[in-house]
Amino acid sequence: KEEMNSKHAHEMLVQDLTAQITQATQDREEKAEAKAKHLQSKADAEGDLADTTSTKEADEKYLADLTATCEQKASDFESR
Repeated sequence: KEEMNSKHAHEMLVQDLTAQITQATQDREEKAEAKAKHLQSKADAEGDLADTTSTKEADEKYLADLTATCEQKASDFESR
């Protein structure tokens, strides 16, 4: 009977450890998937930032050029 109890305890331990390994593996896979999604989101956001920054710089240059042109035309008009 003592051997049966020992064997049962061992089987319970093995079952528990197997369940822990399965759960840990599942958790690791879920975390890896979440990390991949976050990295993709980060890459997308960085690409959007680069596009927005270049557009902003082009708009600022256009504004400066337009302002200079308007000032030049206003000066030319006043000098007539």
